[in-house]
Amino acid sequence: MSPTTFEDLQAAFPRWTIWRSSADRLWATRDQRLTDAQLSHGLSHTIDADDADQLVAQLRDQEELAAGLFPQ
Repeated sequence: MSPTTFEDLQAAFPRWTIWRSSADRLWATRDQRLTDAQLSHGLSHTIDADDADQLVAQLRDQEELAAGLFPQ
């Protein structure tokens, strides 16, 4: 099940700051800086999407990629 409200989005992805732009797009920025190695492996500092479902898909992809490349 995907998060449905703005608050749900923020709660589901606490390592990201999520907001809606004046153009009505959703954006998410990581709360930590990425290294050059992380960036070169496909991690993004900021992502955007047309709607919540697209943003959730991208956030999940980013979280899975980060976990696979750089396990904590």
